[in-house]
Amino acid sequence: MYETFEKLPDGKKEQIIQVCIEEFIENGYQNASTNTIVKRLGISKGVLFLYFKNKKNLYLYLVEHIMKFFIQDYFEEYAGGPVININVFDNLGEYYKELMQKKPEIFLFMLQAFVNTPAELKEEIDARHNQAHDNLFRHMNNEGFRPGIDIHLVDDLLHMVSYYVGQLITNDLKGKDLNTIIKDEIDKNIVRYAELFAKYVDILKYGVYER
Repeated sequence: MYETFEKLPDGKKEQIIQVCIEEFIENGYQNASTNTIVKRLGISKGVLFLYFKNKKNLYLYLVEHIMKFFIQDYFEEYAGGPVININVFDNLGEYYKELMQKKPEIFLFMLQAFVNTPAELKEEIDARHNQAHDNLFRHMNNEGFRPGIDIHLVDDLLHMVSYYVGQLITNDLKGKDLNTIIKDEIDKNIVRYAELFAKYVDILKYGVYER
């Protein structure tokens, strides 16, 4: 669907992506203006829609692009390779703190997409979110697992924990104007939930009974 856009030079693609992200962060999905986007980029609306067809597809492309960035960037930072074990989640809180410092606009965009999800896009965004989780967890190996442990069941449990913590974040921030929240407040909340996720993973790794 995005073949024409993907053929552009990397620098041009990144410029378009950055401007679009900034517009959606500033105004939200409903009020974001493609006229403003093309004016800032110095291109026609026809060219923008040649790349993405419409605003909906543009937004969904950004969601996919940023989720891929999250996974690849986290792997490079902490996983040390394409195959991971369950310990990779130990550093999630630290990663989010670093990301808030390095690329706050990416973090804010994803918060808006998942916390204040446009109603007309909810089903498609949820599907992409689930696919991103699948792509992450399927790289996991069973290094250090007890003999006989079904890795697919571990994946299912991680999905459940991830979904639950995600719902806590959504309920906490739902309806708030994320642009007006002090960065340190978002930083603190996200790290708190990342640490909660790590605690659940710790229980999954070591169980609840003393051995």
